[in-house]
Amino acid sequence: MASEATADAPCVYFKDLAPFLPEALDGFTLATTEGSTGKYGEVSVSEAERTFTRGEDREVKVRIVDTTLGEKIAKAIRAAANEAKGRPASDPTAPIFWDAAVGFVRYDAADATAEANLLVGDRYVVAVTSRGFPSTVEVRRVAQGIDLAGLARLR
Repeated sequence: MASEATADAPCVYFKDLAPFLPEALDGFTLATTEGSTGKYGEVSVSEAERTFTRGEDREVKVRIVDTTLGEKIAKAIRAAANEAKGRPASDPTAPIFWDAAVGFVRYDAADATAEANLLVGDRYVVAVTSRGFPSTVEVRRVAQGIDLAGLARLR
């Protein structure tokens, strides 16, 4: 599911995003790696994604997105993180305020799904999702293992 980059694409080509995806996750099997860069009218999107599995019931997915809609997405992520700012660090849905990233974390106990959405370098969206885990610990651990500072410098 890859498309060729165009010379006038305002987004980073997906093959340049892919090196920031984790190569491996301890205890997991690499299931898929996908990427694409495309233009849809006035909107450009470039994304790279890697999925890891552990058995049949546990999965972790990391997706990096660069899009011309980034400004709107950035506002939404910042707003969600700021809204949760008062939560203690021990709260599994406490927001993330790291040097290179700001984000929010959600958990749905009914589906055992967790999601961390990070705005990196005021440009890229990094989404780490998990299925089959009892909390947000796994998505936070995986997110911390990504070279977010390096991604923030990518242009």
